[in-house]
Amino acid sequence: MNDTPGGIFHNCQGMAMVLTVCTVALLSLLGLWLVVQSGSTYRVTQSVERREGTFNLAEGAQQLSLYCLEKLSNEFILTDFRKKSDVTPSESVAPYMKPHQPVDDQTQATKTFTPRIIFLDSNRVPGWDMNKFRGYYYLASGEGVESLPPQKGGAARSETVLLVRKMSQVTSR
Repeated sequence: MNDTPGGIFHNCQGMAMVLTVCTVALLSLLGLWLVVQSGSTYRVTQSVERREGTFNLAEGAQQLSLYCLEKLSNEFILTDFRKKSDVTPSESVAPYMKPHQPVDDQTQATKTFTPRIIFLDSNRVPGWDMNKFRGYYYLASGEGVESLPPQKGGAARSETVLLVRKMSQVTSR
């Protein structure tokens, strides 16, 4: 066995240097991991902001579709009764309903929104004045798009849809 005073650790020359190098290496790895994590967090935050931005554009376009359904009569909106047909009024009738309207928010990205109205069906309303009333069913839709370069994943897009029942009295055509 070892009879020298201090046992196994009697010659500790250089041990402090080894511990210092190991500590610096460990702290460097921790710092590198934090830098990588902060970059990932930044990208996730940008993605969430783009998603919220396009969703807000789509919701705004949907509100324009609802406004159009409130202001225009069914007879004016519907030219034919084909189910699942796009009945969005033309730009000359409702200028706020034109497709791909640009949004200028002082950023580099090109942002657009598109309001749309889809006719689904019309049914008689039971018990309402001998069936002189009909329920017209529409999808009020809105789409928001933010164009992004391909290295950022391409365009970000959101769409919202709302089922709308609009009541009106049947008039002879």
